[in-house]
Amino acid sequence: MVNAVKGLYLSCDIPMTQFIINMNASLPQSQKFIIHVLDNTHLFVRSDMAGMIRSAISDFRDANTYEKPA
Repeated sequence: MVNAVKGLYLSCDIPMTQFIINMNASLPQSQKFIIHVLDNTHLFVRSDMAGMIRSAISDFRDANTYEKPA
């Protein structure tokens, strides 16, 4: 019997992949969203978690962006 899982294919650089993997590892088992790590730059994740992943990446980028002082 074939088992199919609906998900999203993410492609990103290695540091962002590691950020997403660490974010997934910090969650309880019932909330984990990574279905499979394909390689260093590609992930297969649950499609219902896309908004949460985008939000976390946006917050991470905002926290790590340099703004020139006025």
